[in-house]
Amino acid sequence: MTDATTLDTDFYAVDADASTAEFLAVAKVYARDVAESYDLSVDVSALDWEVSKRAKRRAGAVKYRGDDPETVSLTWEYFQEHGWGATADVVRHELIHVHLINEAGDASHGDAFRELAAELQTSVACERFADPNWWVVCEDCGSELPRYRKSKLVKNPDQYRCGGCGGRLSSHSATGTGD
Repeated sequence: MTDATTLDTDFYAVDADASTAEFLAVAKVYARDVAESYDLSVDVSALDWEVSKRAKRRAGAVKYRGDDPETVSLTWEYFQEHGWGATADVVRHELIHVHLINEAGDASHGDAFRELAAELQTSVACERFADPNWWVVCEDCGSELPRYRKSKLVKNPDQYRCGGCGGRLSSHSATGTGD
């Protein structure tokens, strides 16, 4: 496999003012070149590529039909906030998922994923890029859990316990409106 320094991510750079169609076109060309350079078992043209304008907790995802990877989804807000370089990292991350599902039926972030992530110089997880709507806080240890939807945990924190210390949980609006 090729060293990541031979594939110039900046060569593929697209500005944040690009249309979603332009963004996806560049992402696909970049993905094809990454798959070829690293000998990944990914047929980029056989995958559907889409932009998510709703995702808040993930920068990208691979969607499956049965056991087969079908669609790579890239999050528009992540691209807008972090630019092409960070998004190229996400493309490499998602290609590893597709490769490992094709080769080993494994879409996890396990040892094989971590090994390829190091080789492709990509991260295993992405940083939070959207502000949560609620925080669930442990009253004993102070652990904070971001929440983006008004889930059962947000609505009824008293019915749950902290996974770290077993303490009582409370829920707070991140906007301070009490909603």
